[in-house]
Amino acid sequence: MENRIDVEKKYDEWIDKACEFVDKVGPTLNMPVGSMQSDISLVLGNVINIMFLGHDAHEADSTFTFSNSDYFRNRCKSGNVYWNERNDKWAIWKNLRESFKNELGDSSLMDDMNHLVFTNAIFFTGDHITEVLDQIGTSVEYRCMELTRDLIFDILHPKLLVCFSVNDVFDKLIGLIRKKEGLIEKSSVKKFKPYHIKHTCAITQVNGTIILGIPHPSGAHGVLASLPAIVRIINDLYKGIEIEKVIATKENNLDTNNRVNQNDFEKIIAIKDKIRKDGTNQWIDTDGMLVHEYYCKGKIQNYIKGNGTISVGLKIDNEGNKYVLSILSNGNHPDLFNEMICNYCEKNRWFSHNNLSYSVDISTSEDTIVKFMISLLKEMKKYREKDLKE
Repeated sequence: MENRIDVEKKYDEWIDKACEFVDKVGPTLNMPVGSMQSDISLVLGNVINIMFLGHDAHEADSTFTFSNSDYFRNRCKSGNVYWNERNDKWAIWKNLRESFKNELGDSSLMDDMNHLVFTNAIFFTGDHITEVLDQIGTSVEYRCMELTRDLIFDILHPKLLVCFSVNDVFDKLIGLIRKKEGLIEKSSVKKFKPYHIKHTCAITQVNGTIILGIPHPSGAHGVLASLPAIVRIINDLYKGIEIEKVIATKENNLDTNNRVNQNDFEKIIAIKDKIRKDGTNQWIDTDGMLVHEYYCKGKIQNYIKGNGTISVGLKIDNEGNKYVLSILSNGNHPDLFNEMICNYCEKNRWFSHNNLSYSVDISTSEDTIVKFMISLLKEMKKYREKDLKE
């Protein structure tokens, strides 16, 4: 392993190249810059156990006018000034970290800032980043991804690289890896669905780095239901489980140790089917959990934070003793919404389980669970629509 001084020198040279590019295209794009999230100065010269890679930071600033790359350089040196808020306010981080705690009882892999990096592949950001990149062609995205590839394999050398999105990050990065001399795929790309989840993951190994592509963990499109399986895959890879064994989990249910057993899995499916028959909402799915998503579209869409989704998960706890209800809202007035959910659950004798989750004894009949869930989903919809009018 290289000493810290040599790695710092390489990183400084990389920052200079990146800033030169940012200054070249920044005046034309006139968009915010800033891709680095964690403080990379903490890891230089260390073994990097895991690196998380998003597409772009999605930090909107309608008043931004580009001047030069100084802000980007500062981000590369010290990370995002809001990084300390990630565990509470960043859905992309919070969802994944809480899944580590819930499924494995340990989030240390995501808390060890001396051996972890979180950055984004694209240096520019904003609400309409995709549309802007489409308008100007692929040259900006290509060069950002190319520089990010060099950062990963010439400087950081992470043991495990987790890409937040298969299509937008993993696939594009692999394409650029294949164009760089000296980078060798030790295994071909495999796409699979661990533990029967509905979302596709992708995996390969390049030089000494295992690269895993997962669905974006912000919570859209029912991803919350897939996170228990995904965090187990990440943990298995971190512990050195062979890629072939990880891929083989597509044949399994979460049915060992703290995983949902088959009987519990079938109970949740039965409850989901009864709710679907009621016609409460068409976006109900299951991958060992029940997930409801209420989307806000049209004129009201801009009034909603994030993707405007309320996600409701229902599962049976690890011990098989309770039904556990968990709720995530990207909507407006989240504190008031959570207060409403808390009051409603307590009124119906679902008691606080832990942060933003509630539970009831496993002996509760399925019909009682179904009736409660249907009523709750309708109350949430009613509350959201009233909230939007205020």
